[in-house]
This record gives sequence, structure tokens and C-alpha cells, in this order.
Amino acid sequence: MEAGEFWAHRARVNGPVAQVEVLRVGTKRPPRVKVRFTADEEEGREAWVPRSQLHVPWEQAGRWLARERRWKELSAVTPSGDVPERRAVDTVFEVCPWDELASVGYSRHDDGVLYVHEVTAFAEALEESTDFLIGDPLAVVHDDGSAEAPWPVTLACALKGAALHAEQVMAEVERAEQRARREAIYGSYTPGRGKREGHHFSSEVCAEADREFKSARDLVRKWCGAPAVEAYAELRVLRAEVIRLGRIVEQAVGMLRQAGRDKDAARIEAQFEIPVEAFHRMQPPG
Repeated sequence: MEAGEFWAHRARVNGPVAQVEVLRVGTKRPPRVKVRFTADEEEGREAWVPRSQLHVPWEQAGRWLARERRWKELSAVTPSGDVPERRAVDTVFEVCPWDELASVGYSRHDDGVLYVHEVTAFAEALEESTDFLIGDPLAVVHDDGSAEAPWPVTLACALKGAALHAEQVMAEVERAEQRARREAIYGSYTPGRGKREGHHFSSEVCAEADREFKSARDLVRKWCGAPAVEAYAELRVLRAEVIRLGRIVEQAVGMLRQAGRDKDAARIEAQFEIPVEAFHRMQPPG
């Protein structure tokens, strides 16, 4: 930035944009620039302004504002963060194996916007056509094969992901529910950073937070589908039964060895095909 250049000035977020001429670049901190406003109604007003208020050279202002309008349109249809659908989408995207393919924006500028890093690969992972991702009028496709899409596409991907990866998603929902039950009894602790002390949340606060998140977990279950939910429940029962039977075998093997019947103990272990000591580490599903 040098004296004589023209820049786009905006003093506040979403405020008006004005053309200014750079008169002098300050040398003190914080960085400031002396400018002259070029509009007739400003009558040549001059002022020292923060460097951060000069956004782009004036010849780039049109593209900058068009890009900003597009982002506002992309994020405008996203529901607030405490809506069950928004929280449910986060759960699905955290579980599904999409880290290299897509992600969801979380800042106030791009909340809920879907970033597709490679359109063709992500469409294949979803078992859909590319139009599933970029068919929305607000979707923007780039020459490198990436794209951005608005909330309705983000939500559609979460619905599809919950159905495709129902077991993994259901497992995460169950873990979250178990964690919420513990914290509703004992509270939770968040470690501090650096020299800052951590913070303990009471069981009452945790229980209240859980009531807010419960609707999102119920929604994720719905997205996974009744057959998947039932199958996961059956799987939990089977896993618990395997652990129960395994511990019975463990006790029987131990009794045989105490009785000096090591060969019988080894034969039972070999038939069971799971080392009995493994059951010391296993926990039944909560």
C-alpha cells in the first residue's frame, strides 16, 4: 500500500463501502493510514483510519463484494447452532469417513456451508451423482474440482451418511448418551489451558445441557433408520452375552488349571478362539 493508491474502505461489518485515496501510511502501532474520501458528498474529507478498514484495492472492490454477497446467501439458510438438525449434522460428519472429502463451516461467516474438497470422490462415497452435491442454485464449483454448497445440501449429505454408516453413527450416539448419563450424576471437568485453571460443571448444568442435546441424538437415530437402530440394539445384547460367556469360560479355565488339568484348560481356550485374558479388558455395553 502506497500513497496515491485507491482502496475500498469500510468502517464496520456490513457498513457502506467508500472509495478513498491513500495519502500517507502511518509508522506507529496500531497501523493506521491517512486517507481522503473521494465521493462528492464527503467534500474531500481526510481521516486517519485503521489499516484493517482498507479491504482491497478499489479495482477489486466489485469482485470482493460479489464474493461476500455469495457467502451471505450460502450461509443465510443455515439454522442456528442450537437447532437439533444443526447438532445432528455435526454428529454425523464427525463420525463418517469424510475428512479428506468434505467438511462443514462453523464460523459466523460460513456456518453450515458444505465444503466439498473433491466433488466426484465425495459423490461416489455418498453413492450419488455429482448433481446431488452441486445441483443447488447456490452451489459454486471451482476449476480444481472443489465446491461450496448451502445448508440444504449439507443436511442431505448428513441424512445419506447416517444411512450408509449407521452402525458407526449409532455407536457414537450411544457413547454420547453414556457420557451424558455419567455427567448428569457426577458433573464434568474441562482442563484449563496453560496457567489457566480448569472448570467444573455441576451435575445440574450437565443434565440441563443433555436435555438440549437429546433431541439431536433422537434425530440422528431417526436418520439411521429403524432397522439400523434395532440391529444395533441387538448387536449390543450379543456383545454383552459374548462377554458374559467369555468370563464364564475364563473362570472354568482357571478352575481347571488350579485342579492341575492344564491340557483340558488349553483345549477349551483353543476351542473358544479368544484368549481368556482378553476379557479382563472388555467392558459390557452401557
